[in-house]
Amino acid sequence: MADRPQFRIPETIKEDTKKYEQEVERFLNGNLDPVRFKGYRVPMGVYGQRGQTEGAEKYMIRVRAPGGVITKEQLEVLNDLSREYGAEYLHFTTRQDIQIHQVNMEDTPQILYKLLEVGLSPRGGGGNTVRNIMNSPRAGVNPQEKFDTTPYSLALTEYLIRTRSSFNLPRKYKIAFSSTAQDKGLATINDLGFIAKEKDGRQGFKVYAAGGMGNDPEIALLLEEFIAADKVFHVAEAIKRFFDDYGDRSNKHQARLRFVRKRLGDEEFVAKYKKYLKEVLEEGIDTEEIYYYQEPRSGAKDRKQNLEVDYIYPEAKPGYYSVELRPPEGDITYQELEELLSLLSSEQISLRTTNKQGLLIRGVKAENLDDLIAEIKGVNEQLLVPNVATMPIACKGASTCRLGLCLSPNLAEAVRDQLSQLDKKLQSLLPQIYISGCPNCCGQHLIGKIGFEGKAKRFDDRLVPHYSLLVGGNVAEDESRYGEKVIDLPAKRIPDFLVELAQQLSEKADYTGDFNAYLAQGGREEVVKVAKQFTEIPSYEQNSNIYQDWGSNEDFSLAGRGPGECGTGVMDIIELDIDTANDNYQTGRQENDDEELYQAIVNAARALLIVRGIDTEKDRVILSSFKSEFIDKDLVDKSKADLLDAAFDYKLGDIDSLVDYQQEIKELIQRVEELFNSLNSKLEFDLDELDQQNEDNDKAGSQNDAETKLADLRGVKCPMNFVKAKVAISPLEAGEVLEIYLDPGEPIQNVPQSLAEEGHEILEQEQTEEGYYILTVKKGK
Repeated sequence: MADRPQFRIPETIKEDTKKYEQEVERFLNGNLDPVRFKGYRVPMGVYGQRGQTEGAEKYMIRVRAPGGVITKEQLEVLNDLSREYGAEYLHFTTRQDIQIHQVNMEDTPQILYKLLEVGLSPRGGGGNTVRNIMNSPRAGVNPQEKFDTTPYSLALTEYLIRTRSSFNLPRKYKIAFSSTAQDKGLATINDLGFIAKEKDGRQGFKVYAAGGMGNDPEIALLLEEFIAADKVFHVAEAIKRFFDDYGDRSNKHQARLRFVRKRLGDEEFVAKYKKYLKEVLEEGIDTEEIYYYQEPRSGAKDRKQNLEVDYIYPEAKPGYYSVELRPPEGDITYQELEELLSLLSSEQISLRTTNKQGLLIRGVKAENLDDLIAEIKGVNEQLLVPNVATMPIACKGASTCRLGLCLSPNLAEAVRDQLSQLDKKLQSLLPQIYISGCPNCCGQHLIGKIGFEGKAKRFDDRLVPHYSLLVGGNVAEDESRYGEKVIDLPAKRIPDFLVELAQQLSEKADYTGDFNAYLAQGGREEVVKVAKQFTEIPSYEQNSNIYQDWGSNEDFSLAGRGPGECGTGVMDIIELDIDTANDNYQTGRQENDDEELYQAIVNAARALLIVRGIDTEKDRVILSSFKSEFIDKDLVDKSKADLLDAAFDYKLGDIDSLVDYQQEIKELIQRVEELFNSLNSKLEFDLDELDQQNEDNDKAGSQNDAETKLADLRGVKCPMNFVKAKVAISPLEAGEVLEIYLDPGEPIQNVPQSLAEEGHEILEQEQTEEGYYILTVKKGK
């Protein structure tokens, strides 16, 4: 048996890394559109970062640490890469990944190759993919666990990432393992979760599914009371196929597995899962070998330690301890990490990333513990702090994330600084705080006993950074629940609120330190009452500071916020090609430019090929594939075959011009747009809906030809309403006006802003007596 966990990078990942290098080269040479390139780089774990000027963009690389397993050698390489190519620090995430920040695009292939040399890769670090599989950080050394879940988390990672179908799912697919009922791996709040169990002397798992945080969060549903341990592959494969078939690819905001569960209901969801599992079991899939291991443990003296601090854990083997490092906001500098790694000379020591943005050092002998603690504190005393309010968990927030609203790391620092001024007893009364800079849950604010979710609110026509306060979150087998939003607080007043809350808790004789028990006994109302003292917003003239976020000397704004990169996928690429075809057509028509008209044909033909699994840059393949996939299959009128022939002839020099084909080209683009808009959640064309739309369009034709242009998008959900609004405004001339009917809620909140960002002018926004809105838009140049 090996003395270390075994994980092997599949050959497909190495091949994908070579392909990525080629795509980077094409992108840098201007031969690959940025949106299309994003479809390659994000699933490779390479994200754009916020706040960069055009032409000087920086990127973040999110590296998988499967099951949290990381070696000293791997950390040394990551640290060196951060110094050579990045910002000289590493960031530990709440998903046990490790990020390198502020790298140049041209350096990313070299970084990926150097990671491969030590068995690491960021493949699947982003996009609609199987994300890093989490695992209890203490799995394998925890005296309370049933068994070590690490070999299963690693084998399942190998199984899933070796197949490319795992990188084109409807949305991200998150999996977690826990080795105890305390659920330290967060199995009960992931898309798929396994908790170690024993039954009749056999090892196995209790299985949960369709949980998740973010918008419309859900605690996972119990799928199986017990499955044999070697069936994790079959369960994960069944859920993957189920998700692939039923996930809503047309709406990334409702594409996660938990929305499949909402649509079907729990009973039908479980029934369909059972059906998929049966098929997988009967099929007999090719699983991975599970490599068991036993970390070396010998020679330690069985000496008990003073465990008053919560960052030291006794291990299953007497005389050994684990030490949890908790770098502030998950960031550790190059110098700090270099010094730390130099302290870890024993071959019995192993490392794990934690889901609390930290690093666990395992296998420390009792007789060496005090010296190691002292040496770590010599590097940075803040690495060893208790898990209370003075050690907040925080995402990277608006400083680098394109989705971030508030500067959450700066709030975390302000909270830590202010609460650290209290005496130790007061500090211990408040639980650990979780902070996310926006409704996305990268800071896991939903599971905190105290959590904060970033938001913006407007006062006197100015934006003020705010956070929603959530209380009562908890994670444990069959006891998981998300925190409840109770009140909004201005960002700048949160530290004062927490100080006051700690003071009031200290005056309660019956407060035991169990914050959730306190909430259940009437404490919730008392917390809200305290918070209300900190909600007042003075005028800008009275106190302009409250209109600024922590760490910023500028008034709060949402400038620089844009679409996130996680959901990059098929729909974005199709939309890009249709837009390009329309631009080509308009230019070709206005200037009688044959080459633009030719490109309009090629881009229109290419747009939907990705739905058929064809993604190519070769014009000949694009045109012939479109004919075989769409014209020959009666999705596009057969007369358009003549247009494709004309395009071939033009390219070969057999004809001189395509000007006479303008009407045919326009009709081709319109048909592609119609097909695109009919795509359902499985990326299939909904022809019944399409036919009905055509009838409606015919009826509306006379209206569209009239002076007033109108797009009725009532009943169309985000983001498809934005796509359809773009389609409606596209054929207009600059300066022409379009009226758009939109539903209240997200549609009227999102569509106007998105159109304005594309250069169109919002002239008016009016709500009708019936409740819907009329948006009047002037097309930009």
